[in-house]
Amino acid sequence: MTDSTPTTSDRPRYLGETIEPASGESYDWHSHDFGQLISAASGSMYVGTPDRVLLLSPAMAIWIPPDKEHWMRYGANNVMHYVDVNRDEAEWLGPDCRVVAMTPLLDALFVAAMPEATSTRKTKHNTALHTLLRQELLAAKDVPLSLVLPKDVRLLDVARSALDDPGSIRSVEAWLSDVSASRKTIERRFIAETGMPPSKWLRHARVLHAVALLASGESVTSVAFDMGYESTSAFSYMFRQTLGVSPREVLRNR
Repeated sequence: MTDSTPTTSDRPRYLGETIEPASGESYDWHSHDFGQLISAASGSMYVGTPDRVLLLSPAMAIWIPPDKEHWMRYGANNVMHYVDVNRDEAEWLGPDCRVVAMTPLLDALFVAAMPEATSTRKTKHNTALHTLLRQELLAAKDVPLSLVLPKDVRLLDVARSALDDPGSIRSVEAWLSDVSASRKTIERRFIAETGMPPSKWLRHARVLHAVALLASGESVTSVAFDMGYESTSAFSYMFRQTLGVSPREVLRNR
């Protein structure tokens, strides 16, 4: 496929809209015959696929390919930019869901895909902007705001509990105490099915939950205590060790 390949889809290559979902609004399993790009001007959302959960927050964007089964759950204070991508264009962006870092240029190109902007430009102008949007997405840096879910039903139940409320979990031992298997078996299954031991998986779940709370407007101090940390510095250290940036940096203005 080359840049000159004509599209066979009736949909535009990229067509956007801005929505403001209610706090906690959700959608059960579904799929689309087109791809979706989503960015958060404010707020957050979880996107679940059959094998993983991804988190969208400000300064990030999510790519969902066509026909990908997924569910959605929004956080609070949400303003979301959606950009639908037709099938021909979606082939360029890959078959896997991604969370990528937003840049000022990528953010501007999302806005440029909104109908009110697209309708005022000539076709050649839109074509050039869409091609640039594609290139920016292909070059975008992946961000580790997703978690692979275990397939073992016993482990899946505790994994979901950690995603819902990791702050209530005071230790790995307490978290896994209801699983009917030995600790050695649990460790082995977690690593085989998620690529992480339980302690690391739980740490990542805490970070995802913390990012969602920060995106809703809560302070770093409040989130640190909600997550069960006795100090902001201890929470920030864990956060930086996991994501490579501080809590404030992950939500910095684009």
